[in-house]
Amino acid sequence: MANFSLGTDGANLIKKHEGFSLKFYGDPYGYPTVGWGHLITKSKVYTKNTTGNPNDSLLSQAQADALSKSLNLGYTSPISQSKANTFFADDTASAVAAVNNLVLPSGHKFSQSQFDALVSLTFNAGPGVLKTNDVKAMLANAHIYPTFVDPLSQSQIDTCSKLVSKAFSYDRNLQKRRNEEATLFCKGMKYTHKYPVYTPFSELLIGYTYLPGYFQFYYHRTYYIT
Repeated sequence: MANFSLGTDGANLIKKHEGFSLKFYGDPYGYPTVGWGHLITKSKVYTKNTTGNPNDSLLSQAQADALSKSLNLGYTSPISQSKANTFFADDTASAVAAVNNLVLPSGHKFSQSQFDALVSLTFNAGPGVLKTNDVKAMLANAHIYPTFVDPLSQSQIDTCSKLVSKAFSYDRNLQKRRNEEATLFCKGMKYTHKYPVYTPFSELLIGYTYLPGYFQFYYHRTYYIT
């Protein structure tokens, strides 16, 4: 189990894409939300946000006060900046824990940028995204990690780029965010995010690779990012 904390780059990426308002607003499903995407409840539905700008689906003061009273929240709209910061820390904590709990190949660990990118993905998509075949395939490859110190061939570098692209191809409606997460994941590595998410490509890998303390079987496979 790792013990990373969310870094500045990761926090800024999440905040950038979640939007922000000290006032209560409806999220894309109409659920009342505040701060950086902090869900207040799913028991009430208001105006759905279709633009990504919280100001376009703000609750009226009367609606906010009634919601606060019905749920006994202890706060109403607008909240303080301090309250928003607390919500953000609490809301990201579960995503941070989920990524810290990942089991990685023996002897390997994330860079801070890799950790931050996966926390952003998890915060947005839920911890189940870490169990998808594409994310697991990426994490199973020891070449992905900064702790792999041996030289990589151009083919191995290219494979890393493809695995990252595939892993972050999650939710076609959020391709801009996913590309930014993938770019952050690749920061400082020998490979880059040269394949945007949802780029179709074929990958043919055959044989066995043995790494110290790590054994991986590659088989013939064709990927189509859809």
